[in-house]
This record gives sequence, structure tokens and C-alpha cells, in this order.
Amino acid sequence: MSKDAAALHPLPGASGLRRRVAGRRGRTAYLGLLAALLAAAGCSGQAAVALPHKSAAPTVPAVPDDPPVSPEQQVVAAYTGYWQALGQALDAQNPARAAAILAPYAAPAAVTSLISGFETDWARDEVQYGAPVPHILSVQITGDHAAVHDCGDFSHAGVQNARTGQVVGSLGSSRVNMISTLVRTRGRWLVSNQVPVVSSCTP
Repeated sequence: MSKDAAALHPLPGASGLRRRVAGRRGRTAYLGLLAALLAAAGCSGQAAVALPHKSAAPTVPAVPDDPPVSPEQQVVAAYTGYWQALGQALDAQNPARAAAILAPYAAPAAVTSLISGFETDWARDEVQYGAPVPHILSVQITGDHAAVHDCGDFSHAGVQNARTGQVVGSLGSSRVNMISTLVRTRGRWLVSNQVPVVSSCTP
């Protein structure tokens, strides 16, 4: 995607998309960041499991390890994990817990901005509802930087009052066009920036 098609100013990981619910800083921070995938795809492999000792068993060929995870798969896993962590952080309703949830998925500056934005939601006892539907169009990796182009369905995601369940904010858009930048830091891909794309997109 040409940068000419993207909005001219970058949005820090917590600032979200231009399309916002007016007048609600915290709510808009969350809604703007809800675009993308439903669940995190793990990239760390399965946990080791102790097997029972077989004393007199015939030799059995070792089961091969899981196929190597490609760089693109690692980026997608980090990106989807970020969106899952974002909702969990909002639901935590606590700055320290939210920061701990976000730290493995977002760059430090993005975590700080997210927590600041969530403060308004927490003051109103708001949590997430629903889930977005991802439509990743492309993944581009250059060294320690990656760009994920997504055309996400936001039409069933937003925020609601934790006590009453009443929905208080929703984007309602089924095609949210955005590019997210990730940086590789100490072996982990972290979401660092998000930019809305002004043109329409098709999943």
C-alpha cells in the first residue's frame, strides 16, 4: 500500500483510527484499536510434557518438531496477540494489570498511551464487547520492522457498561482500512504505530 494513500500523521499504538466516537478519549482509544483479528495465534510452540518411561519398548522414530514458524507467521501471531491483549487490558480496569498484559505485545510508548486512554473508560466502568473479524491483506517485513495491512470488520465490537451490559460505543464499520507497524525488540514483535488508510478496502 502506497504511503500516499495513508493518513499523513502517524497514530501511536494507542491513538487508534480517525473514525472515533466523538468526545470520548478513552472509549475512542479502545474503539480505534479494536480493528483486526479474533484470536492470537501462538508463536512460541507447545509446552514440554513429561512422557512415561517405556523400558522394553521397541525403538520408535522421534516425532518431528512442529514446522518452523516463518517470519510472516510470527508477525501475524504478534499482531493478533496484540488485539487480544488490548481487550483483556481494557477489561482489567487497572493500570498495572493492563500494562502487564500489554507489555509483551506493544511498544512501551504505545502501552503508556493506551493506559492513558483507558482511564476514561475505567472511570465509567466500561469494558469491551463483541469481537472484530480480521482480514489481513498483506504482511511486509524489512529487517526489524514489519507492516500489517488489515481491512477489519468492526461492526460487532465496541465497549459496554460492565454493570448493566448496555452498549455505549461502537464503530459499526465492517471495513476499517489500516496499517500497523511492528518492531522486533529482543526477539519479540511489538506493535508500535497504526495509521488509518483513507481509501476503501475489500477483504
